[in-house]
Amino acid sequence: MKSFGITDIGLVRQYNQDYSLECDEPIGNLENLYVVCDGLGGRNAGEYASQIAAENFFDLSEFSDAKLPLSIFKEAITKVNSLVLNESKKPEYQGMATTLVACTVSDDTAYFVNVGDSRAYIFGDEVTQVTWDHSYVSELVRRGQITKDEARTHAKNNIITRAVGAEETVEPDYFQAYLEDDEIILLCSDGLYNMVGEDDLHEVICGRGSLKEKARRLVEMAKEAGGKDNIAVVLISK
Repeated sequence: MKSFGITDIGLVRQYNQDYSLECDEPIGNLENLYVVCDGLGGRNAGEYASQIAAENFFDLSEFSDAKLPLSIFKEAITKVNSLVLNESKKPEYQGMATTLVACTVSDDTAYFVNVGDSRAYIFGDEVTQVTWDHSYVSELVRRGQITKDEARTHAKNNIITRAVGAEETVEPDYFQAYLEDDEIILLCSDGLYNMVGEDDLHEVICGRGSLKEKARRLVEMAKEAGGKDNIAVVLISK
């Protein structure tokens, strides 16, 4: 596998609360591992929440005794949730929490876990949104009350219904998908997909250039569209 990840503060926020980690080599019993977190909460707390969630998710995955990818993810995210929650009880971090989306690829299968509204996509001939947001507007989309395009600019598109560190227990969603040789995985925060539509994402990701060039172009596009939030992009391919 090969990958490239980047985060950017955007044009409006004072702090970058997005955090990503990428490893194309084995991590414990996983063949590779990729994570994006988007911190919620206070001035510095969101930045801290996303960093410790991503870093500890990596560490816990590396030292897990579980063999199956989704079992490793389940164990890691449960422990990370407790860690972030305990830290959020300190006055300086009160109320902090974070989204988390992670991926690993084994042979032709990609495995995913997500909590919150950071997303995983697969880009090939078509665009497949693998994960479903845990958010207010996502529920409206699922009920057919608004479209995906309307959700991007909805007044309540920042309301998250699940997050790592928000409650004593966390309810992640798990997914697995077949990955063709020419397909590319995108992990990203809402600072990308709320600014750039799927057609434009597809044009860049499936166009010419290296993963690095494509990821940087996506960040530029999000900023050209207003850059209203922090932006995290991780591109992964065989």
